[in-house]
Amino acid sequence: MKRDEGPNFVLFGREYEGYRWFKPLQVILLTIVFYAVLLGIVLLMALLAGQLSGISLGEILSGNSGGYDTVDMYSPVGAIMNIGSIAVSLPALFFATLVVGYRPFGSYQSVTGKWRMRHFLIYFVMGLIVVALPLIISSFIKGEATGEIHFTVAGFIICVVLGFCQCSAEEHIFRGLLMQTFGGWTRITIVSIVLQAAPFAVIHPYNITGKLSVLISGILMGVMVYISGGLEASCAYHILNNVTLYIINGFGIQTVSTNLNISDLVFDALVQGVFIVVIVFLGGKIKEQNN
Repeated sequence: MKRDEGPNFVLFGREYEGYRWFKPLQVILLTIVFYAVLLGIVLLMALLAGQLSGISLGEILSGNSGGYDTVDMYSPVGAIMNIGSIAVSLPALFFATLVVGYRPFGSYQSVTGKWRMRHFLIYFVMGLIVVALPLIISSFIKGEATGEIHFTVAGFIICVVLGFCQCSAEEHIFRGLLMQTFGGWTRITIVSIVLQAAPFAVIHPYNITGKLSVLISGILMGVMVYISGGLEASCAYHILNNVTLYIINGFGIQTVSTNLNISDLVFDALVQGVFIVVIVFLGGKIKEQNN
């Protein structure tokens, strides 16, 4: 795997003077504690939104028992509950990093120790062509359109905004915190990339084929991070993939399902493979412009 010259992002956690093998564990445990607190706040917000829109939290929770087939991400209460409950893991990691204090939060974002907005915008714009557009085209080819609009206006806005936050949160937790934790312990890049993808697959309530697809996606997004030296590329891909799916499902263009098949797996892997090629190409262009 070819990557930009400079520090290896996967092993980057060991670069800090205060690093000890147990420090990442402290961050993980505190992230869980802060996440539990923030999740309680999300539940309160969902209850409030439910009272305003006439949807009870109990209805949302009972509807989610069927996985993605019955999940509500389109009403305000559904979006807050199902997307916001994941998004708050990002501030949880931020607070945990501050408390432990041996490294800056930006070190989970790139080898420069900060978020590279220009990189993200470049990857995002290119991703509109190689990620979002193929998803939209494939949804029409599948012929699953029902014409049923699930979104409310408020639900659409909340879903899209929280969708950006949710995907960024997952990238910080899995490709940032966990991958660098495994990198610090094993000092082997490929092993760390694979290890972080395993829990990423487990948390997604798909069938076996779907979990395998998510496992491959997690590995390929880990490769994106390794090549580009930061989370910007994987965040761009993750956001474009998820938010595009939220939109086409919410407008009844495609039906969301917990059961994926081999063709879905191959399609997702191909799209990510093309995006990795784009990352390598753009990485060289960005480097040329910086020189």
